[in-house]
Amino acid sequence: MDNNKLIERYISEERMAPYLRCHGGDYDRAIFHYRSNIIISESFYPLLAILEVALRNAIDFQLSKRFKDSRWLENAEFVNMVSRFQLDRITEAKTTIISMKKVITPGRITAELSFGFWTSLFDTRFEMSLWKSLRLCFPNCPKQIRKRKTMSSLFNSIRKLRNRIFHHEAISWNISALKKYEAELMKAITWLDSDLPEWVHAMNQVNETIEKYKAIIERQQFHPLP
Repeated sequence: MDNNKLIERYISEERMAPYLRCHGGDYDRAIFHYRSNIIISESFYPLLAILEVALRNAIDFQLSKRFKDSRWLENAEFVNMVSRFQLDRITEAKTTIISMKKVITPGRITAELSFGFWTSLFDTRFEMSLWKSLRLCFPNCPKQIRKRKTMSSLFNSIRKLRNRIFHHEAISWNISALKKYEAELMKAITWLDSDLPEWVHAMNQVNETIEKYKAIIERQQFHPLP
């Protein structure tokens, strides 16, 4: 199947349009860049997966202590301080668990909640109510920058990257931006636990993957890989 038919049948012209613009209408380069974007996105998955699980478990541990309740997500004090956004996410999580014909437990709710839910707990509205406990999730963050707004900015940036990757959108336009994302992820992982980076190291292939496809991103001469 030629490239034009491939785009029309499986990928869609709309999704390919940014790549075609980037490469002056060259279909071969555009498709190779599209493939490269998938592989680069895939390389971020281990870091995103480890960070997301570690973050939610760290928050769960600290807020269980804060409310003296392992079911803090349903605790009346917590319910009264959060917004409709958090309450709706909890309801959705419970609905999903029920739809799978499973018993609702604190662990299952925690696992089902979105990354957006966890990052929302660093919003301004929780400065006085939750931050004193949540700051303890980051024992390796330097004290002078261990602030709610620091975490809100960092995790919202990571959340946007995560959402682009999980929705199969383009992320591979700028080498510096990609390396910045990798650095942000590693920084967040390190702040959670100083032992995690060493464990993550063997799975982190982000920079090697970026270098492998650097030429197509920067619109240099390149040799397509099989």
